[in-house]
Amino acid sequence: MLARGLLLVVLVAVLFPGAAGVASAHAGGLSSSASEPRVLGIDPPVPGLEVRVVEFGARMRLDNGTGAPVVVEPLPGSQLSGLPTVAPGTRAYWTDPRITMAAAGSRPGGDRVAWAIPLRAGDRVVTVRGEQYWPTPPPAALWWGAALTALVLPAAAGLIGAGRRWGRVALAFATGVVLLAHLVHVLGSAVVPEDRNIVAMVLSAAGYALLGWPLGAFGIASTLRGRPAGPLLCCAAGGLFAIVIAPVDAFTLVDAVVPFAWGASLDRVLVALTLGGGLGVAAAGMALLRRGTVREESSV
Repeated sequence: MLARGLLLVVLVAVLFPGAAGVASAHAGGLSSSASEPRVLGIDPPVPGLEVRVVEFGARMRLDNGTGAPVVVEPLPGSQLSGLPTVAPGTRAYWTDPRITMAAAGSRPGGDRVAWAIPLRAGDRVVTVRGEQYWPTPPPAALWWGAALTALVLPAAAGLIGAGRRWGRVALAFATGVVLLAHLVHVLGSAVVPEDRNIVAMVLSAAGYALLGWPLGAFGIASTLRGRPAGPLLCCAAGGLFAIVIAPVDAFTLVDAVVPFAWGASLDRVLVALTLGGGLGVAAAGMALLRRGTVREESSV
């Protein structure tokens, strides 16, 4: 039975890439980072022209409320395409190479690096001035400790409660926590991109979870009914989330900037529950599988 659980994880990960795809760390290909850009101002100010950072630093947004086109100028001597020309009354998004280069450097003294983006608004040359800022990183030991706790609790419950009704309930509950944690992580990531279809963003962030969620749900139902296949399915779902899905999000536990709509700390909790909890569920499922057929008991 243990071998079957591990085999199921491998089969789900290998044989179904077309159905789900590999999940990005967050929706739209966004990922956590050590720094974020800030717009400090436009020099000289242009009435109706607004430039801001969106999506936790992934892109810039320009709203052209002037009466003339606004052109984002490339780097001197660069033939780079993709920088927008924004017609009056419209909006554009782009990833700017000047910000990308600033973010690629190591953390500077003072935690800030200045950058500038030249624009041409009609016949006027203006400059968007900003900085790349490195916030204080989160306490990595705290969040890795949270992931370890999320692993130990269900694993211990599975080992102690193997063969007992309360052990099945603990396994089902822990599996549900992992599924819910990852679902909230996906939804909070999917609403960050501003101009993308929300359904497409949910699919982008979910990836293999489109298989993991129903796999875990069937495992919960079967485990609570006392069926031998229940722990097997829970084990497979926990392994899928912990080994295949969650590792791409692990940098969320150590990076300061997290593209999540409802706060970086909440997302770190969700990632810790998915990563550590998934391993704990896999361990608990294995413990129940080693006991063979799970017995119905009237007492706990």
